Amino acid sequence: MADITYKDGEMLFQKKDRAENFFVLKAGEVELFDPDSNKQIAILKPGASFGEQAILDGGVRAVSAKAKGEVTCIEISAEALRKLLGSSPGIIQPVFEAILLELYMHNDLRIKGYPFNKR
Repeated sequence: MADITYKDGEMLFQKKDRAENFFVLKAGEVELFDPDSNKQIAILKPGASFGEQAILDGGVRAVSAKAKGEVTCIEISAEALRKLLGSSPGIIQPVFEAILLELYMHNDLRIKGYPFNKR
């Protein structure tokens, strides 16, 4: 687990990259977008987590992520998070995995254009 800083416009990951890290946004904004259609999916604010595919199935990225301005993220490797969860007592691991699955489904619907309410 480490704090990583990205410069404006720097890519955190690209669509079809192997998903190896989970991110928590500490400062700045991150744009999630589909480079194939040039469609913006979301603008993430501090406190948001993303990259859950790395934890759920070790798959590949469904979208790209780019820093908007200077960005600081906590990056957690899938392996480190799995070890941490595996050493946690009782219900923590299944609850965390359920939350990540919900986030994954929400993001998948957003990618497919499901119209969420804008606030």
